[in-house]
Amino acid sequence: MTDYFVVFGDFLAAMPTYLLNGVLATVYWLGESGAALVSILCAGLIIRFVDQRVQSRAAFRPGRSGREAATPDLYTAQITTAIILVMWVISQWGMGAPVPWLGAAMWLTGTIIVLLVHMQEHTLLWNMKSGIAIYSLAVIGSRLYLAYTAQLSADQWAALIGTSESAAAVIANTRGNVTTIILWALWLVIPLGYFAMLLQQVLINPMSLVNPLAGASELINRYRTRR
Repeated sequence: MTDYFVVFGDFLAAMPTYLLNGVLATVYWLGESGAALVSILCAGLIIRFVDQRVQSRAAFRPGRSGREAATPDLYTAQITTAIILVMWVISQWGMGAPVPWLGAAMWLTGTIIVLLVHMQEHTLLWNMKSGIAIYSLAVIGSRLYLAYTAQLSADQWAALIGTSESAAAVIANTRGNVTTIILWALWLVIPLGYFAMLLQQVLINPMSLVNPLAGASELINRYRTRR
């Protein structure tokens, strides 16, 4: 009986250490996967609230007596969002900061804007998706380039350039210059261009003083029924 109490006492004494290790493991996991989780959450919100509304508006066909004509169920907008999400998750998988978190910030900013701004909603949604898709392709392309050039040896370049010494110098200079350009593009140029594009789309039309969050169709209906 005494042995059981000793084992139970040791377990209680070690429990804070187990809990602390669990908390640290969770924090580390969130730090590694947090950007992907934020992107998945944003994509889910877009599919649930924005894509569904845009798709329903695009598929609307007026019938006789003002009734809506029967149209087949299409999920083009939702499928597009899912494809771009998969592309982004694959492109940033295993990549160090800040690229994953820059992409998560792009998803989060775009989601907030398309949820709040209904003016030119379809155009704004498309620009958001295309911007993230371009960034994903840029990340994939840069990783493929760096992985390919890392496997090249000076002897392989020597057949094209001349001596091994010249080839090694060319490889080092070229790889360094291209890597600098890639970092500038992924860390600064493409994200800033994306945010500037969204800001321009938000400010392209004047805000309604009656209902700032109203969409174009809502404003048109208000003007038509106004007495």
